[in-house]
Amino acid sequence: MRSLPLVASAAFALHAAASEPASWRIDSARSEARFEVTLRLPVHADGRFKKMDGEVTALPDFKRSVRVRLDARELKMGGPDWVQSYTVSEQFLDTGRYPAIEFQSLPFSEQVLISGGDLAGTLTLKAVSKPVLFKILPSTCRRPGFTCPIVVAGTLNRSDFGMNSHRWSLRDAVRFYFQLRFEPHE
Repeated sequence: MRSLPLVASAAFALHAAASEPASWRIDSARSEARFEVTLRLPVHADGRFKKMDGEVTALPDFKRSVRVRLDARELKMGGPDWVQSYTVSEQFLDTGRYPAIEFQSLPFSEQVLISGGDLAGTLTLKAVSKPVLFKILPSTCRRPGFTCPIVVAGTLNRSDFGMNSHRWSLRDAVRFYFQLRFEPHE
């Protein structure tokens, strides 16, 4: 008799998995991607990407992968005007030649979306692709991405991506911060 509840639970889990789409599109209107550079001056320099897209895709064995694409031309930096000009210039992001920043994760457990953990993958910035490690923060709800955002953060070294100028005014650390929400599905 004990096996009946287990069979019912397994059947429910299979039905729920079958009703989920193979991928969840990132809802760019309700998601947020931020970018922060650390100046050696007492000036705050962070910005928001106004345009992003991507999806989280189902893989075998309850794994997922995520792909995010940011439109670097749509980065709006706060602070003085020179911060915006410099950030998009040839010496830094060079958005005229490299309009996209892309991240493709390695497969990760679906559980990481709830409990938090490492999110490893490859970041492509200025046509340079390097392995990076972001952190997914623990979820605040039962359906992360739908009823609450998935929060992801990470820091990288700008010189790894060929952004070596202005070492006297900019520190090497560049921080990315995401709050991801998915488009509703039927």
